[in-house]
Amino acid sequence: MVNEAQARIWALISDHAVKRGGPISVQDVCTAGAEAIAVDGVGLSLLAGRRLEPLHVVGRLGREVVEAELTTGDGPCVEAATGDGPVLSEDLASSAAERRWPLFCQLAAAAGIRAAFAFPLMTQAVRVGVLVLVRHRPGALAAAEYGHALILADIALLLVLNDQVQINEWADPLQEPFLGAEIHQAAGMVSVQLNATVEHAHLRLRAHAFLHGESLSQVARQVVERRLRFTPDPSPHA
Repeated sequence: MVNEAQARIWALISDHAVKRGGPISVQDVCTAGAEAIAVDGVGLSLLAGRRLEPLHVVGRLGREVVEAELTTGDGPCVEAATGDGPVLSEDLASSAAERRWPLFCQLAAAAGIRAAFAFPLMTQAVRVGVLVLVRHRPGALAAAEYGHALILADIALLLVLNDQVQINEWADPLQEPFLGAEIHQAAGMVSVQLNATVEHAHLRLRAHAFLHGESLSQVARQVVERRLRFTPDPSPHA
């Protein structure tokens, strides 16, 4: 039986779908989440093997948290994707958070993200992704906000399991390319350049991003546009 809170969230999601002129999708879940919980950004990523692939974001901070997740391979989103429940960080500038996710917190601070709340899209039998909510100020979610986030995660999971989303459904308000697709393309190109696995190519891309103070998507775009090329590490016997 649907309770009052679930009915309100479903109605909000439906309203956004009607305004958009399409069937209900995870895009509407993210947009409704930003409104229902009053956060500054929302991101939704799906699990592809061991990696999280961005599917949709709302707001600049939503994009920034996905960028930080992609670049570091760490943070609340990654922990929620592999753990047993939500991962809530009410202050990413705290010493506890910085010890837990040092690289992620560094990028989050630069982007102005102070709190992140990651909710896994999972059942007992399957784990498909993560919904993350972020704020520019520290502070915990209120009890009602936490409940709404759980409902949103359940709806997103239902949509994903019903095959109502596509991995290229990126709908960033700035009309920028889908992050995951460009990074995938760059990783494939780098794996050929290095004669290495795609996983190793991802590590090299991340390392380059950190070394040069860039996001993973910026480095990927340079590779795709052939402005950056990677070379194999010198052989120790050369």
